[in-house]
Order: sequence, then C-alpha cells, then structure tokens
Amino acid sequence: MTNSEAAKLVRTVLCRGMTFEQTEQILKAMVAVNVETGAVLYQEGEKAKGLFVLLTGGVEILRRQPDGSEQRIATVEAPTVVGEMSLITDRPHSATVRALSACEGRLLTRSQFERLLQADSLAAYKVVLILADVIARRLTKMDEKVLELTRAGSATRLAEIAAYNQKLINEWSL
Repeated sequence: MTNSEAAKLVRTVLCRGMTFEQTEQILKAMVAVNVETGAVLYQEGEKAKGLFVLLTGGVEILRRQPDGSEQRIATVEAPTVVGEMSLITDRPHSATVRALSACEGRLLTRSQFERLLQADSLAAYKVVLILADVIARRLTKMDEKVLELTRAGSATRLAEIAAYNQKLINEWSL
C-alpha cells in the first residue's frame, strides 16, 4: 500500500472531522507497521504501545482465562483501530491482539500521543473524541450481546449476569 493510500484510510478511520492540517499532524506522528500472520501485535498485560490503525488484514482479540488459556472474544477486519483503551488510559493492554492474516497499519505511539497532548494539539483531542465514539460503539455491541445471552440463559446464568451488571455499574461510578 502506498503512503497516499494509507493516509486516505487513516483519514477515514481516525481523522474524521479534522482539517487537512490536523490530519497531517496525526499522520506525521504515526509509524508504518507490518505484521505477519500469527504475530502478536499487543500482549495482554504489557505496557501500552499505542493506537494501531489497521489498514489491511484481520486480527483476533484474545483474553487470558484463569487456567492460562486464551479465549477469542472478537475478530476485526481492516479498516479499524485497536489499542484505543490503552492509548487513552495509559494502562496495560487489556487483551492480546494477534494477526489472522498479514496486516499493514500505522501506529500512533503513546509517547507521540503524549507529545501532541502536551503541545495542546487540537488534533490529539479530536482523536480522543473519535476513540470515545469507537469505545461507545463497541460497548453498545457488548450490551446487545449481554441482552441476547440473558434472553437465552438459565436462571443461574441470569443471576450471574445481573450480579456482573451491578458490579460494572458500581465500578463505573466516579
């Protein structure tokens, strides 16, 4: 993929509503990354690397189970973003992201993002708004799945889901 094609995709995925100059500021802060099939882009629990804009290919999102095994929680195809929660919160990655196919993307590292924020870059703040929208959409999908599971679940499962829901609400209170 040419730099021009990559820039066009980054604009549509990450830089919606930005001026040309703001988009260029974000693009200049990013580095090209190619990931081979089966390679791990992010490892659950590791320090945040940054935001990856997936331009080509597909990845799987995995979470570690108590027994140490990994469970797939989602698959995503380009174009999209991964690593958004870690970029915003500067917390370790909450999941492992592994390439299902050869992937190409652009990485906005945590350090580059912090530089933009410290410089009061309007583009960086717009990235935060866009990522908040991404997180909200993904949370809505999760809510829909919980409702689907609730409708299909047993009484024991319903009680577990209700308890989990209450825990989430209590933890989200600020």
